[in-house]
Amino acid sequence: MSSSRSSVYRQSRRAHSPDDMIDQLNIRSRTCHLYTSSRRADNDQYEETCECKRPQDKHPGEKVIENIRWSMKLNTREEINAEHGQLQTGAWFVRLAMDTPEEKVKHIFLDAWKLPEPLFIISVLGGAKYFKTSDQLEIIFINGLFDLIQKSGAWLFTSGYDTGIVRLVGRALHQFKLSKFTENSITAIGICKWGCIRDVEKITRPMDEETEQITTNGLDGTNKNRLKTRRSGEWDLEMHHSHYLMLDDGTIRKYETEDYRTRLITHMARINSEHDLFGDDHIINGYNSIINQVLSNSFLFEKGNL
Repeated sequence: MSSSRSSVYRQSRRAHSPDDMIDQLNIRSRTCHLYTSSRRADNDQYEETCECKRPQDKHPGEKVIENIRWSMKLNTREEINAEHGQLQTGAWFVRLAMDTPEEKVKHIFLDAWKLPEPLFIISVLGGAKYFKTSDQLEIIFINGLFDLIQKSGAWLFTSGYDTGIVRLVGRALHQFKLSKFTENSITAIGICKWGCIRDVEKITRPMDEETEQITTNGLDGTNKNRLKTRRSGEWDLEMHHSHYLMLDDGTIRKYETEDYRTRLITHMARINSEHDLFGDDHIINGYNSIINQVLSNSFLFEKGNL
């Protein structure tokens, strides 16, 4: 986008709703339309599916590709009018193709969702295995992490799934919203896969009794929804984030997002050159190391070392 067009774009952003702004950005999703056969085991039963994990009758085209490796570029096509809007929690979401330029995502953040430019970014990484901690360590983690976020005006990035360390972060976000500090909102962005979110079409559906019940189940902390049979590669969405990027490469139940998250964070780190310091901390498996990093405030380092 040229500088003149970008200026006009920014001048008009206040006159439009977030949904209008995203429509102007022409965000696309991805659909697999060329079937590439793959025989796989799912819940101890073998089934014939495409490499995208959808059956052949879910592909709009009749063409079948044999003996060729599946790829997003070859097997999928872009679809207009990608889903976007608000969940029943009030969180904003957008479904977008996994090759969406980072600059467009920046416009979603700053122009559509009108987030303040970040002075600092915290990226939370971790495995899917849930772990148990003592109440004392959990309090230390929550207080340390959110004290840092408040003081630095940071954005928090996670996988957005209700599992592993992100589940703990979600509980912390929920407690923060219930605390006396609710006037200071936290920008918590889940970068997940559209095709990996269980009941994603119900969760993102406009409000009705069914979606309201799904949201209630997710927020009240009950295990009812978690006890439902979940297929391999499916995850529940952590419902306490403020925003979600739901990446779409045309597959379902395939967790990989390649390096999109890293590239996006690096891109966002370059939007404001006036500040000498910028953070991009990756919290990885190992709870003791997480606590140590939070307590020592080891998140800051020179901008050139991103």
